[in-house]
Amino acid sequence: MRFLFLSTHAFLPVTRKTSVHFVTEALAARGHEVDTISVGFSYLTALKRPALYAGLSAEQRNRFVETAPRRRSAAYLPPLHPFSSRSAALNSVNALLFPLYGNLPPAFMRAAIRKAEVVVIESGTAIAFFDAVRRINPAARTLYFKRDRLDSVGASGYLQRLERRIAPQFDRVIVPTAAMAAGLPQTSRIVAVPQGIDKGVFDACTASPYAAGTRNGVSVGNMLFDADAVRAMAAANPGVGLHLFGAGISGPFPPNVRLYGERAFADIVPYIKFADFGIAPYRLTERERYLAESSLKLQQYAYCMLPVLAPEMLAAARGNLVGYDPAGEADWAGRVEEAVARPHDPAWRENILSWDEVAARIERELAGPDGKAAAAE
Repeated sequence: MRFLFLSTHAFLPVTRKTSVHFVTEALAARGHEVDTISVGFSYLTALKRPALYAGLSAEQRNRFVETAPRRRSAAYLPPLHPFSSRSAALNSVNALLFPLYGNLPPAFMRAAIRKAEVVVIESGTAIAFFDAVRRINPAARTLYFKRDRLDSVGASGYLQRLERRIAPQFDRVIVPTAAMAAGLPQTSRIVAVPQGIDKGVFDACTASPYAAGTRNGVSVGNMLFDADAVRAMAAANPGVGLHLFGAGISGPFPPNVRLYGERAFADIVPYIKFADFGIAPYRLTERERYLAESSLKLQQYAYCMLPVLAPEMLAAARGNLVGYDPAGEADWAGRVEEAVARPHDPAWRENILSWDEVAARIERELAGPDGKAAAAE
């Protein structure tokens, strides 16, 4: 089967991996042909993230390159692209640009859409191409790979309205937890498939990056990142090292905090596996409670049997979470000490799927009328 993924993530060796990367790899490993097109980038990206733009434009600029057996990646890089903004004026302009952008895909993208048997569209800017996909290849199966609530990640009002319109038109809406489907029309065909883990990479990792005798916490990712909470826990625990991975995270922080920026997944694995505890410093409202079940880093922490410092709103959802009050924690030293001292319980890693198992569930959702999973060609 030939898959095409439209994603707002870059598919480069040096960029961080999200669930869409792992799923595409797993589908290819199961024998499918998998193409990915990164969207939501342009010359504007060169101004904000020059290294990322250089990486995308070096080989993938408006064309496919083979990145692994049965996998090809491309990046759509027009001169400009619409984007979500905190500015109401800019969002008004972009509401006019999104339809132009999404309904006029370039020739290489149109050709890939025509060839695809299944088109998977990730939440975010990529949904702007849904109408074009249906017009160019009405026979293709369509999956909405919904990873986040658009209102939580600051998506424009246009994209949020578009999502509500098109969600019922997808063959399936794949969410990591049923709670993430809140706000979608009830006629949407929603299927909850939990996040997975690259178990083999974690299992094969044997060398700790930390100095012997030190105590260390790790935070991975920048979504809803609460820098104030990290500063406070670091200041209250100067003898504990905090290691932060994620694009755009900047100081100032106390000297026991180390910033790594965005790193390849393989580089991050040992920092997770051998940490004393994980950190999930989310700046939350009630609508983000779904992260307790859907957060990829919480799955990774659990697989490595790490206690995790997280906002108390999430603490009851998992047995390895140590809750803190993000509005004004009174005992940061005590919370960190509790996380460091808590035994690493193997029960925390039970029932976590591999990405191969996630891919198999997606195959079953694409099953034919006889109920048998669609076979790879």
